[in-house]
Amino acid sequence: MLVNESWPQDEPTPIYFSSEDDARLQAVCVATEGAAFKELRNTAIVALFLASGVTAAELKQLRVDDLDVHGERPTVFVDKHGPRIARRVPIESFAVDVLREYREARSRIQAPTQWLFIATAGGKPMLPDTMLKCVRVALRRADLSAADESPHLLRNTFGRRLIIAGKTNEQVSNLMGLSSHRTATRLRQTLILSEASDAQA
Repeated sequence: MLVNESWPQDEPTPIYFSSEDDARLQAVCVATEGAAFKELRNTAIVALFLASGVTAAELKQLRVDDLDVHGERPTVFVDKHGPRIARRVPIESFAVDVLREYREARSRIQAPTQWLFIATAGGKPMLPDTMLKCVRVALRRADLSAADESPHLLRNTFGRRLIIAGKTNEQVSNLMGLSSHRTATRLRQTLILSEASDAQA
């Protein structure tokens, strides 16, 4: 179930997936045997959104070498983009296999650009609408729906997952590339509201 908590009028309401629905979406972020490059790419895009909290604009600008799939815990380097700070984010374990497979497939394509995710054999970067479609297809596969079926939904879900795992607001903000703790504070408040609701039930 999509969770949409009440929030003061002057603050946007955080939209995110519950832990249960997060797990359902993670379960479809896997490579299928014999998948074509495009299908593998689309799955890898959703996996990276959900496993690292990058924005659509940041994902579009990722280069091949930014995704380090070596070692036990692969990471993605996200360069500074607008107000968001540069950072290296450890990739959640559920996405490691599909991202490793995609990285290998991408290395075999001799495109004239170094974008990690390419829309065409000519190396053009991904368009926002295409990334949005990738998310929506993955949600259908997981039998999920949301009022805002965008990469931002997955970013919020990633941030909230970090809080549930015990990360501080500062740690969450750093991993999401945020210079303030405002988003982390809002996401943490949803846990407090959820616990209060459970206590009253």
